[in-house]
Amino acid sequence: MPTYLRQEYLPRAIGSLLQQEFKDFTALICDNANSGTTRSFVESLNDPRLVYVPREENLGLVRNSLEGFRAAQTEFVTKLDDDDEFEPTYLSRCVEALREHPEAAFAFTDMRWIGPKGESLEAVQAQQDESHGYSQLREGVYRPLNTMLVHGVVALNATVLRTSALDWNSLREDTETAFDLHILLEAARGGAAAWHVAERLVRYRVHPTTDSATNYARQLRGRLVALEDALPDAAEFDRPALQSALQQAATTLARVELIQGHPRGSRAALKPVLRGSVNPAIMRLAVLGLLPARVTQGVMERRDAQWQKRHGMGPVDPPRPS
Repeated sequence: MPTYLRQEYLPRAIGSLLQQEFKDFTALICDNANSGTTRSFVESLNDPRLVYVPREENLGLVRNSLEGFRAAQTEFVTKLDDDDEFEPTYLSRCVEALREHPEAAFAFTDMRWIGPKGESLEAVQAQQDESHGYSQLREGVYRPLNTMLVHGVVALNATVLRTSALDWNSLREDTETAFDLHILLEAARGGAAAWHVAERLVRYRVHPTTDSATNYARQLRGRLVALEDALPDAAEFDRPALQSALQQAATTLARVELIQGHPRGSRAALKPVLRGSVNPAIMRLAVLGLLPARVTQGVMERRDAQWQKRHGMGPVDPPRPS
């Protein structure tokens, strides 16, 4: 459990661990803030399964998480963010699946989307279910996995991995906040299988300070690294999905960089996809990246405003007098 000054949600996260039907676990509470408040709370629970791990300096989210994985000495490993919660049967169902199916590198479950106070977010849930096709996922084994992974069907937040499924010391820290995808792609190498537990066993909390809401550009940069790293070893049938995801991430990041007035960053984002076949949209972005920042920023802001207007998201023109 990587944590950093989340006193509001941390007790709920740890509480969901202590309510697990599966009792034989060790929880490493990896505290990036080295907070006396967090230490006191963990120690007050007086449970030997909860191990407080203070970081002498702030390692950042990625390194803090990866160091936690590397320190794990159990047969299976999972990550519980300090603002999420597990349902009581999460560990038992996933561990049971992995023990019964040794061919599976990991087991994953569905997620329930909740708000800051734990309330169900029905509209968000429906949108996620539709966009990722969760309702069509059956219980059972899945192989190959890369197509599912790049479309976000599997989330590390709701995954129990076989610790031996990958080399934890070889993981790249420059995948930034997309290290979740990087870990799953690494576990899927060589055509590995996974088992899907068709239940909503993780409560994923959405709130204004969550990392996915505040680090979009950083996540896109990390996603590019993770996808580029996975491509060389991808099976032939998985390569198109990875290449398509790489192109989408690169063009999205290039647009973000141009809107923010960073043409150099836009050019860097497009490098991975300019080596292959390119479409007109990529070529337009590549040309814009060669122009002065003040020009490209103005063009992209106007295009963004036009897109929002067409989709009813931006400001509308005032009504004309009759």
